[in-house]
Amino acid sequence: MRILLLRTWTTNIGNGFIDYGARAMLENAFPDAEIVETGGYPNHASDTAALWGGTRKLARMTGYDRSTYESPTHPLRRNTVHISELIDADLAVLPGCVLSRPTFRKYFDTLRQLRERDVPIVVVGGGGEKYDDDERRYVEAVFDALDIDVLLTRDRTAYEEYGDLVEYLYDGIDCSLFLGDRHRPPEANRAFDVHTFDKEEEPDVGGSRTVIRPDHAPFDEPYHFPVGERARELVGLETPPFEVENAFVSDLVTDYLFLYANADVVRSDRIHACLPALTYGNRAQFYFETPRANLFDRVPIDGDVTSEPVRFDMDALEREKEAQVEALEDGIATVL
Repeated sequence: MRILLLRTWTTNIGNGFIDYGARAMLENAFPDAEIVETGGYPNHASDTAALWGGTRKLARMTGYDRSTYESPTHPLRRNTVHISELIDADLAVLPGCVLSRPTFRKYFDTLRQLRERDVPIVVVGGGGEKYDDDERRYVEAVFDALDIDVLLTRDRTAYEEYGDLVEYLYDGIDCSLFLGDRHRPPEANRAFDVHTFDKEEEPDVGGSRTVIRPDHAPFDEPYHFPVGERARELVGLETPPFEVENAFVSDLVTDYLFLYANADVVRSDRIHACLPALTYGNRAQFYFETPRANLFDRVPIDGDVTSEPVRFDMDALEREKEAQVEALEDGIATVL
């Protein structure tokens, strides 16, 4: 069996964690399968081109204006080649927080072409950005148009909101919780904490421990000035990039995993800074209010992750992973 793993875009390094974990999950479930990864960056790039087509200059050049931007069949999106078009496969897997208008707007035409070739689509570790009525109608329309029948969610909210859309549903966990099965970083030669904040100012927690400060956007911002500077201003951040001690950015997912696997405590307003640390058995504290944080409830922890540094119950995590692998096997059996 050949499985296409439809990666998203590592403009947010947390997406790379999801893709890494999804690969490990698939390998656990189907050790004899050929797993072919294809990148979603072409979709992201054409989406950006469609957005900028709404500016006056590019509207004159392309003939497209902002009113067409939301269309999943925007001409600039349909002009883009995705490698999945050139590969025969038995199944396509789309992982992560993809139950949203922005993701499906980018990926719809790719998924449509797969379905026209009778390739089933399975969503694993699926969750949404928000769950209002408009978003619900949009996601429902996409599932109906693409005939998606298998959904393994990553939090209880997605399970309850979208369970009626599919034939096979499982109340699952986030793909990144399989990171430890895919990559085991080496041990660091010194102690440190990690603070990752790009939605609010870093809290002052005191102490003398070394703090390393990764940024999760190695390609888009804040390094493309002045766009990144403006983005930080809009969310109320005053400290410019690299004007803090121990700033870190990399294009390698494994570099970030090294930090999160070795940190004593990770503090962040990014879910996918906290989850890798917890997955490797370390402590983390989450500082941002979002419905996406419901995924922390799927594995027992020894406290309130929003109030103090906590750890996962690692035995419980292993049981949840084993159950998810079994569910993935059962779900895929319904479409093959």
